[in-house]
Amino acid sequence: MRRGELASPYRPRIIPPMSTTALSPSLQDAAGPPEWLRRAAVTAAGMCAFFTMYLTQGLLPSLQSVFHASVAELSLTITFTTLAVAVAAPFSGIAADRFGRKRVLLVSLAGLGLSTLLAATATSLHGLLVWRAIEGLCIPGVFTATVAYISEEWPPSEIPAVTALYISGSVAGGFSGRFIAGMVTAHAGWQAAFVVLGAINLLFLLLIARGLPASRRFAASRGGVRAALSGFALHLRNPKLLGTYAIGFGILFSQVCTFTYVSFHLAAPPYGFDLKDLSLLFTVYLVGMVATPLAGKLAWKFGKRRVFVAAVVLGSGGMLLTLLSPVWAIVLGLTLSSGGVFIAQSMATAQVPALAGQARSAAVGLYVLCYYVGGSVGAFGPAWVWAHAGWAGCVALVLIAQLAIGVAAWRLWKPTPITATV
Repeated sequence: MRRGELASPYRPRIIPPMSTTALSPSLQDAAGPPEWLRRAAVTAAGMCAFFTMYLTQGLLPSLQSVFHASVAELSLTITFTTLAVAVAAPFSGIAADRFGRKRVLLVSLAGLGLSTLLAATATSLHGLLVWRAIEGLCIPGVFTATVAYISEEWPPSEIPAVTALYISGSVAGGFSGRFIAGMVTAHAGWQAAFVVLGAINLLFLLLIARGLPASRRFAASRGGVRAALSGFALHLRNPKLLGTYAIGFGILFSQVCTFTYVSFHLAAPPYGFDLKDLSLLFTVYLVGMVATPLAGKLAWKFGKRRVFVAAVVLGSGGMLLTLLSPVWAIVLGLTLSSGGVFIAQSMATAQVPALAGQARSAAVGLYVLCYYVGGSVGAFGPAWVWAHAGWAGCVALVLIAQLAIGVAAWRLWKPTPITATV
């Protein structure tokens, strides 16, 4: 595995090496958009993939007064989206392999932008949940097609740098989607937030359509759904992969539980955070732009297993800090927790192809499914704990999850001993 693939959600197919002519920058520029525009389009695609996934996370206290719903019901605005992502993720790779990277990317972006705009027309919580689920079905096609496109259309030496741009864009998108939603809602209402983010997605669609030239090295897969399903069956018989899928579940469970219920914690007395304050809170997500590249360097030096356990310790320490009263301690704790999650996710994603051996795209697809199911449960499942034990109960739940995935990774990811032969 190349270093640039550490945080990629899908491992691309093995394709023939580029010719020297194909690597010529001058010929690339002559054949299509300039390199800066191509890279800007990749960054924009990363942002679009995560703009809307969690946009209601900071709005939940405000939506409670709009829909007069319980915390558990409101958390479904996250659960429906992440669950739809989980369902669609394994099959988005099949579509990109069959119909082409750019085509699937543009269709997914169009669907995402339109469904976000139309979510503003919802007159009830149930209507909003339907549009949130449709958004979730569109999201996997964005990141699946983009990562595969990068692996095929750039020279091998440039893939790590371009992939890093995509990852940075996804982190920036995760933050800015929450931030913009909160700020717009504070001034113009929640419907306006969906309109603004939907419009941004459609504007980025135009940038991406212009900035990414048609695929030159794409070859349509002939295996189809049957070949992919056979790969799924193979991996479901691999105990180490199953354990790693459970680890992925625990990673996003912890993150979504943390940021969903800390919003309620800080909106309540004695803090009384308003929408602007909660929006600014999500700046801690930007630590991912530093943590993800750092994870790759640390893994090369210390190994994925050790780095993962260190990330769990870091994240757990951050969660304990959030139990203190000062706001600065809570913010610092959330920053450390986010850093731990980003590093842990990089290690787990990198471990999946290594454990699979074959049919690696199918293996990573199943991992993504379990990862987002964990996020779905993390939004809805802890509602009972919050109702009965408050923020301290949610912290305890996250710490239990972190302990479980740390122990699992340490036991499952042991290096295979090499026996000497004579």
